[in-house]
Amino acid sequence: MRINQRWFVWIVLALCVLAVPTAVFTQNLNKESDAKSGSNSGSGASEGFFGMALKDRIEVVKLSGMIIDKADAGVFSSSAGSSSSVLKELRKALANDKIKGVLLRVNSPGGTVPTSQEIHQAVTALRKKGKPVVVSMGDVAASGGYYVACAADRVVANPGTLTGSIGVIINLINFKGLADKFGVLPAVIKSGEFKDIASPYRPMTPAEHEILQTLIMDSYDQFTTAVSEGRKLPIETVKKIADGRIYSGRQALKLGLVDELGSYTDALASLQKLCKERYSLTTDLPVHEKGSDDILASLIESKSLLAPSSQEATLELIPTSLLPKLSKQPLWLMQ
Repeated sequence: MRINQRWFVWIVLALCVLAVPTAVFTQNLNKESDAKSGSNSGSGASEGFFGMALKDRIEVVKLSGMIIDKADAGVFSSSAGSSSSVLKELRKALANDKIKGVLLRVNSPGGTVPTSQEIHQAVTALRKKGKPVVVSMGDVAASGGYYVACAADRVVANPGTLTGSIGVIINLINFKGLADKFGVLPAVIKSGEFKDIASPYRPMTPAEHEILQTLIMDSYDQFTTAVSEGRKLPIETVKKIADGRIYSGRQALKLGLVDELGSYTDALASLQKLCKERYSLTTDLPVHEKGSDDILASLIESKSLLAPSSQEATLELIPTSLLPKLSKQPLWLMQ
């Protein structure tokens, strides 16, 4: 669906105008509700985007699903929790002086090595700037999910959370026998001996296996070093437990991989405590958890609305996840 850029600007302006009275009305309702319940703005209750914009606050960022570098979905389709979305939110939190701390909710089985490292670095940057980060683990925070978590000031897991799985793997498949059965003859023209390494049409050579094993062990060393530094554990201790196995939250606590057992609420309480100590506060900070009230904010911030090389804007009404495409799995995974 394509719309004229001028009309698009007018639509956005109209939405902004309509949002102001709506925000005021919602804020008044919140105040009335707080007055009846005896709560205050520093109690940690979530507020809308417009009510939060000028306040010192805690930001909630959610990381869900596979950790992989993938383009965001359309404006009206959900990209919340994706790796690219999380990176943007963490970078905004780093630049925004009003955001005093971040609660990172992780529910991920892992993903690719570089993207896990990018999010790990973004969390580390927040800590270096003095902004506390606490991770709340959901159902699973394993492999790449744990790589991200170990960078935080504090890690809180549910007793039954699946975590750990510290390791790296390359998944390959060889169907030479099947190809021979049906008379499929591959023809490969390459510039060097190892250009078709891991080809599914022939057995892997010892030299190729050694190359890939070396690659895996180098990535493994990077992973275990990050865990050692983040959790302040000797590297020898980390490598003893980093054999790829998963642990429950309770087992991980005994091994020093997490700091405490608890829910999302417990993790938030832990972050509030860190923020009070860091900023010498006497009351809890308000908490902003991105939700449906941020649709307009996302519209305003989105760079995908305006095509830079065109006089028209493209508005994506169908999520890209629903479009026909080949299912692709990355070669180099933490899982």
